[in-house]
Amino acid sequence: MARLSALASTTARTSATLAVACVLAACGATTSSKNVRTAGLVALIDITSERPDQTVVSADMVVGGRHSNTHVVLEDGDQLVATCEGEKLEMASVDNGSYATRFARSDGEFVVGLERASDKPAPRSVGHMPASFEITSMFGDTPMSRANDALTITWSPGGTDSVVSIELEGDCIHSTVLDAGHDPGTFTIEPGKVTAWKRQEKDSCNVALRVVQTKHGEPDPALGEDSSVVLRQIRATRFVSAP
Repeated sequence: MARLSALASTTARTSATLAVACVLAACGATTSSKNVRTAGLVALIDITSERPDQTVVSADMVVGGRHSNTHVVLEDGDQLVATCEGEKLEMASVDNGSYATRFARSDGEFVVGLERASDKPAPRSVGHMPASFEITSMFGDTPMSRANDALTITWSPGGTDSVVSIELEGDCIHSTVLDAGHDPGTFTIEPGKVTAWKRQEKDSCNVALRVVQTKHGEPDPALGEDSSVVLRQIRATRFVSAP
């Protein structure tokens, strides 16, 4: 139970997004994997590390395309397994059609395999994690003016082949995602890029800043064509946003 609780906590942001989508789409249906051929199964695989000693591997199984709300429950001997550098772990169910496990590492090649009892398996959805990194700029409690101050974030190592985005979220600002390109190792948020809600333009607040490095892997060709493998390294810090 502790293992599943930790997995649920680590994937909280993903679960919240799925919950909102479920409400907007009037939730959805489930079906058994025994009713779906491998070529019709869409595996949406996310491999995320938010610290150097842990990676969470999760997969949502659906049928009818990546935007479908019909979730596939693996039954009758069908299961997902994840492997990294020789370590093989079964992926446990965390919701209808959603599966996850975690590794005590943040690097290497990750492989997710679908084992099937009565249809073609899909043994190798694969991707290489972006390089582990750390944010090297620290902002402390000195307020940064949204209107007047440029904020420069640095991280190390840089110069990899990952695509980098900067995510900002705080109580008094509009949530923002900025494209930092192909891992420059540094990014400057110019004055005026961070904006406050109308009623909070004179307020200050803590802002969570996340540097997200993303790569895309290759889903097994036996799976449905909308399947995907996304690999991310995420590191976080904070600053105080002021008018």
